[in-house]
Order: sequence, then C-alpha cells, then structure tokens
Amino acid sequence: MLRCVLRLAVWALCAAGCGCADTRAAGRWNGTMDTLPSGHIVVRNPPASVWVEETAWRVTEEARIGSVEGSGPATFGRIHGIAVDAAGRIWVLDGQAQELRVFDTAGAHVRTIGRRGGGPGEFSHAVSVEIGPDRNVWVMDPQNNRLSVFDTAGNYLDGKHALGGFVILPWPGGFDDLGRYYAPLPLPKGDFRLAMIRFNTALQATDTLEVPTDPKQRDFFELRSDAGRMISGVPFQGNLAWRLSRAGTIWGMVTDEYRLFELADNGDTLRTIIRPFTPLPVTDADRETAREEMKWFIERGGQVDWSKLPSSKPATEAFFFDDEGNIWVEPVTEANRKGRVRDVFDPEGRFLGTIELPFALQSSPAPTFRAGTLYGVVHDELEVPFVVRARIDKPTN
Repeated sequence: MLRCVLRLAVWALCAAGCGCADTRAAGRWNGTMDTLPSGHIVVRNPPASVWVEETAWRVTEEARIGSVEGSGPATFGRIHGIAVDAAGRIWVLDGQAQELRVFDTAGAHVRTIGRRGGGPGEFSHAVSVEIGPDRNVWVMDPQNNRLSVFDTAGNYLDGKHALGGFVILPWPGGFDDLGRYYAPLPLPKGDFRLAMIRFNTALQATDTLEVPTDPKQRDFFELRSDAGRMISGVPFQGNLAWRLSRAGTIWGMVTDEYRLFELADNGDTLRTIIRPFTPLPVTDADRETAREEMKWFIERGGQVDWSKLPSSKPATEAFFFDDEGNIWVEPVTEANRKGRVRDVFDPEGRFLGTIELPFALQSSPAPTFRAGTLYGVVHDELEVPFVVRARIDKPTN
C-alpha cells in the first residue's frame, strides 16, 4: 500500500508541471511532463530509453497460421481483422472470402462462419471483428448496415443496425473499454472528412467526436478528367495518422514531427507526446521505388513533379495500442528492417524503449493483444498473409 501511495505522489508532482523524472524498471526516465493552464499535458521524451538490456521487452514467435498453396481455411486472401476469445481461439476475418475462420490455440482450424451475402450471418463487405463487452463476437459489415453478433460456438445471435453504406479500411471504429461502440460518419460538406459517432451500450447514438486534421498543408498531385478527380500524395511526405483508443478518446500522430496527441470529445488537446529523431535521407534507390509505385497514376495521365519529393523521410508510419494502454509506434527504418521495429511508450507517454521484432509486423489491421500475447498479420516475400502468435516477455529486474 505504501508503494502505491508513493507512486501516486510522484505522479501528482509531475502533473503539476515540475518536469520531474520517473523511475521505470531498472532505468530512469529523464524527460519532462508539464501541465499547461488549460490542463493540456506535454510530454517531452529524451532520446534514451528507460529499458536497459536486462529489462527490455522481447517478442518471441510461438505459432504461425497460413499457407502459400491450396484453398484450405488457412489460406488467406486479405485479412481484415483478428480477435481472440477467452479460450484463446483466434478469429480471423478474411475480407476476400468474406468468412470468419476460427483456429484453436495450436493453430488448428475449428470452424468457418459466414459467407458472402445479405442474409442473417452473411457478409457483404465485413471490415472488422472483435470480442464485444458481452464476450460475443461482433463483425462490422457496413455494406449491409449491420453488426452481426455470434457466440463463441459460432452460432448467429443477432444483427444490430449500424451506420454504414461506405467501406473504410482499416475500419476506424469499434468498442471502448466501457462497452460503447464508435462508427465513422462522412461529413456532408467540402472534401471527404469524417466524424466519429459514439453509441451507448444499447447502440443508441449519444455523441459526435471530432476527427483530427493535419496541421500542415501537404502537397499532392491531381488529375482531373471527365471520369472525375484523382489525387495522389507525394512520396515520402509526412501525414497525419489517427486512431480510436480503448479509453474512447481519439489520438493523432504527425508523422514527420514524431508527435502524438490525444483529443477530448470537444476536440481540445489532452496530451501531447514528443520524441526527438534523426530523419533518414531519401536515396536514389528510394526515388526509383517511388517511380515504380507512381506508375498507376502516371499511366492514367497524371503529372508528377519529382522535385516535390522531400530530401528526408518522415519519422514514423503508424501506431496502435496494446491491452494495457501502451502505445506502439512504427518508426520509419531502413528497408531491411521495415515492420520489424516498434517504439513503445507507456500510457502517460514516457518512451520505454525499442523492440526488435522477429518478423515484419503489419500495422493494418492493428494487432490484437491478450494477456502478454500479440496476435498480428505478417506477409511472406510473395505478399501472402499469415497470422502470428507471439509471446511478449517483460522482465522487471
């Protein structure tokens, strides 16, 4: 009990803006945490991590589900989401087949649920799967305007009406820890923008949350024709990424500044997290890769001003949260390390350290975490998707 009281006292001093350091594991955090008069907390991290070699987290692959050949249940087309139930069964939503495929803890196929269609238990364009607050399996199908609910034995229970009519991947909605559901809604005016609608546990709309916008004016390439308007971003240019947290707040990340921020329901900034970085240069090989990736735009008549490509790359690419509220950020790395590195911050924004993964983990769809285990998607050299289960070891001394 005394240890808990002391920890709370340290937090109170930091929140008051003293810029004190906090001890984590065997290392020491030497950043600052300042509270502005508005209540906005600004966390400035040093380059050094809290972890030392003995306390750094390690990820070890334990199982892999997938197949390069054949047409069995372990051969995936495109994975839209992963969920893990209380028994450790892995629910994989294959977006290409529009099926839910269930595997046991050893990776053996248990059953397949659903098929393409509009009837009960069928999917038109299912985009996400998760375990709901009732411990049942919920599948969002915006084309059918429906949340389909299954029990963990695979029985179809109900179809809840949901906002839909349009498809966004990765799906930005889902449940928070209070059992409230969130769904995106396009705003009616101007360029395509979204708001997030919050539903209570009875799936009644209660609030509208603002979605962050990029604080910078970004360059883009544009092609107008009789068929419409086509836009392409500039390769290696920074952008804004955002994600719903399990607490029901929306987080954003400015990728070329290594800056994360959390928004309140009214759009006010609650917390900002900053970490220094050294940008990687855009090499000649990178420019050649960009030319290949822009062929689709050029072949349709688009004009590309290659002088607009920046000389350096952004700091980060994507981020997600684990089941303890820690923030995992994917930094921009050399090509041979792409997807294999994650910077980890605690829920208050302190930089803990960097994890070197034994595989190239996809950030979309976001991995699922359960009791010290990570479930995510990886691709082989032929871009065939697999599901991995990996143990997270967290030494304390």
